[in-house]
Amino acid sequence: MAKVTLMINEGECMGCHACEVACKQEHGLGVGPRVIRVLERAPSFKPLFCHHCEDAPCALACPEDAITIEAKTKVVLLNEDQCNGCDAIIGKSGVEKQQTAPCKGECPAHIDVQGFVNLASKGKFEEALKLIKLANPFPSICGRVCHHPCEQNCNRDQIDEPVSIRAIERYVGDLDLRASTRYIPKIKTRKKEKVAIIGSGPSGLSCAYYLALEGYRVTIFEKASVLGGMLTLGIPSYRLPKKIVEAELDLLRKMGVTMKTCVEIGKDKTIAQLRKEGFSAFFIAIGAQESPRLGIEGEELGGIYNGLEYLRGINTGKPIKLGQRVAVIGGGNAALDVVRSARRLGSEKAFILYRRSLEEMPSRPEEINECKEEKIPIRVLTQPIRFIGKNGKVQAIECVKMRLTEPDGSGRRKPEPIPDSEFRIKVDAVIAAIGQESDWCCLTPDCTCRLTEWGTLKVDPLTLQSDEPDIFAGGDAVRGPKSVIEAIADGREGAISINLYLRGQNLRIGREREFQVIKEPQREKYDPTPRILIPALDPKKRIKNFGEVQKGLPKKSAIQEAKRCISCGSCCVQACPYDVMQFNHERTKAVKCDLCFEKRNQGEVPACYAICPTHCIYWGNPKEFPEEIYSGL
Repeated sequence: MAKVTLMINEGECMGCHACEVACKQEHGLGVGPRVIRVLERAPSFKPLFCHHCEDAPCALACPEDAITIEAKTKVVLLNEDQCNGCDAIIGKSGVEKQQTAPCKGECPAHIDVQGFVNLASKGKFEEALKLIKLANPFPSICGRVCHHPCEQNCNRDQIDEPVSIRAIERYVGDLDLRASTRYIPKIKTRKKEKVAIIGSGPSGLSCAYYLALEGYRVTIFEKASVLGGMLTLGIPSYRLPKKIVEAELDLLRKMGVTMKTCVEIGKDKTIAQLRKEGFSAFFIAIGAQESPRLGIEGEELGGIYNGLEYLRGINTGKPIKLGQRVAVIGGGNAALDVVRSARRLGSEKAFILYRRSLEEMPSRPEEINECKEEKIPIRVLTQPIRFIGKNGKVQAIECVKMRLTEPDGSGRRKPEPIPDSEFRIKVDAVIAAIGQESDWCCLTPDCTCRLTEWGTLKVDPLTLQSDEPDIFAGGDAVRGPKSVIEAIADGREGAISINLYLRGQNLRIGREREFQVIKEPQREKYDPTPRILIPALDPKKRIKNFGEVQKGLPKKSAIQEAKRCISCGSCCVQACPYDVMQFNHERTKAVKCDLCFEKRNQGEVPACYAICPTHCIYWGNPKEFPEEIYSGL
């Protein structure tokens, strides 16, 4: 029996709701209309119908195995008896079960966090891995260095403490790395088009992963001698071991991705030349690997370095030699990486200088805490104004004390100098880690791409397409220095856009999604349970080497921690990319269109298909659908 599905020509739909009424009358399901925005048109009605995905995310996300794919017709079926409504409480299910858990809504990549955590709680680690990789191909990396906004917004904190989501993700990812045979997703039909990825950081690698998954011939061009971008050159091994990054690179190789190092686009090759070589689309993911100058007197003295230069030296086995008293200027994650690395390399009196207060440091709280555990001083409200040297080498920093004004219109307090508060600090070396910029030599004069006033590439914020239609960009090259997970999310969105572009389809339709985040979940059935502490290397031991500081959870702890999830929403509802899955509040069960599966066997047609007055609903074998049905979907 051929695969059967249902599709709609949105251009012909007049929004009469006849299909919805017919479906409800026949099945009594709580399914309803969706409001969508297509391009710049006003919101319009869209019938709900299951797309019966080949690798249905709802089936993958369901921890109860209540959703299956019928072998012959490939129809996605829901077994209501096995569905437990994701622990919905009768009479108290509430509208939140149809909304999105904040862990997913606040994740830049919108990983189905509740889904993979629930799967992990039942020991279904392979299924959890596959679910994560639908949105993030590198769980072992993010399980270590992600700033985990999912945890910061976890509703479990209304009971006790947030779930250790990042630690669970790391356990699932590391389990795959240790497997004798790693999970390699099924590659779709191989395509003839070639795509060039410029830069091999998290955004470029993510884009390469999802394009390779679609079957494209992908080549990564990296100007450095090593792959991985900031993952390899910018993050110290005590936070992200190099073997983890190499393992993920190896997976991409097995997926058919070609990787070329020591090739600087704009110098060794141009985009115009790559076009002549047959590349049909480009994704620029060059990151932000240049450091701006401080712009103060004495900056040309010897012994003054920039943070990225210092970290690159360490990560390539060529550390810069410093003395005991090392001042690191800055308050971001790079500054803390630098000072903690310097401490490990023997600079016992390394310290931080930051012009604002500790509360306003942009570094992650755990980084600041670990810095304190390692007894590294953080001198706040201190601004360097001049470097003082002798014989061409820095020997001291002249600083001024700062105070913070009242918050301005942006809500941030501005630091201002305190008059007559100047003082000096003796130093052996200085490392400035005050920001990062992109090097745009890859854009030759004939390129029409434009930069923003911030020095980032101007792209459409939804599609990531630049002023040149075949050039897309993401990560720090577009956002400025941000997080790994944001870069990964851009890589995936870039891959989606490139696929649509190469298929000649609209890049915008169906991609503008607003998540209604659950704020008051069911809490009645959950008792306070302590959050499991993440094992860490003793501070006295870790300052002597670059061994990984945070350790992974053992299996028992990972399962125990996953069980702390309070299942804010419904796993299948959150997993569905088309907003088809619905939650019936009366029965506390999930409901969905099953293509009138029982009618199919009897040679009958669905009520929605039969009643549609404009005949915009198509039912049957997709190969028999008119070509225009696929356009714009």
